[in-house]
Amino acid sequence: MSRRWLCIALLGVLAGGVLVYAQTPTPSPSPPFTSTPDAEPNEGLYAAEIWRLPPVGEPSPLAQPPAEIIPPPRVLMVPPGELIPPSKPDDRPPAVNAPASLTGILSDGERIEIKPESDKLWEGSFNLGLDGSEGNTEAFNFRFGFNAVRKNELSIVTLNLDYKKQTSNTQPTADRLYFEGRCERLIVQSRWSLFVHETIEYDEFQPFDVRDTSDAGVGYRLIKTELTTLIGRLGGGFSHEYGGPENGQYIPEAVFGLQLDCQFSKRQKILGTVEYAPDVGDFLRYRIRTQAALEVSLDQERNLSLRLGVLERYNSMPNGVRPNDLDYAMMLMWKF
Repeated sequence: MSRRWLCIALLGVLAGGVLVYAQTPTPSPSPPFTSTPDAEPNEGLYAAEIWRLPPVGEPSPLAQPPAEIIPPPRVLMVPPGELIPPSKPDDRPPAVNAPASLTGILSDGERIEIKPESDKLWEGSFNLGLDGSEGNTEAFNFRFGFNAVRKNELSIVTLNLDYKKQTSNTQPTADRLYFEGRCERLIVQSRWSLFVHETIEYDEFQPFDVRDTSDAGVGYRLIKTELTTLIGRLGGGFSHEYGGPENGQYIPEAVFGLQLDCQFSKRQKILGTVEYAPDVGDFLRYRIRTQAALEVSLDQERNLSLRLGVLERYNSMPNGVRPNDLDYAMMLMWKF
């Protein structure tokens, strides 16, 4: 009988404990194995909550893949003055109205080539003409020419040399040398320039042995395009002759000139100059020099061209000889 009441009492205590546990509020569980800086790990969680398995179909928190790591953008260091190389070839044209690309692609998709700057200090050509005959008539004609140009942003230096020699039946009929040098100082962002000009002329069949002229002045580019340049010049100087009736005299002269350079096709070019130099004390005494040439490219790979040139010199005071001398020639030209 006593055992029976003892079992009933134990069952009543257990039932009361279950009712108290069921009425006690349970704190909100945090994610497993997480903690806050002010609390100990798994504080306020029951052991049953820590080791609870996730429901069927729900991924486990421990099985989640790590977040994708995005690498930082690549920074390419390029020295000043150099182009940025493309990371990979891309044949697609850029967007419309986009600026010109450093890789040489314009906004319309057209590719352009950037030509490297030439490292040549001088550019010019050699001219050579030769002909003759033997037999009943003996003749020999020889002509040599040289010209060089040096250009930069501030100045242009030009040098020209022309030599001609002719013989007929072993007798000389022409022996002449003409040299011309010009240094032109350009004025930045202007059509104006300053120049210094020098010529030396030797002619065996003139009353003088050597004539030297020097002048200086200003120039103005009347036409200035990529294909055509027309320059007008105004200045003054003097002429000096060695030998002849005016040996040792310095004659002051004014100088008026025009110079034309026209590339009217890919293979053809026209050059021309004219200078009028009157005596300052007597304008009836003057000299006129006219020169024109046509250059036709024959072989661009070997820089060979054909040059047809004319040089005319007129002196109003010839001192016993003809006032006009006209030279024309066809020569082979090699550019360098």
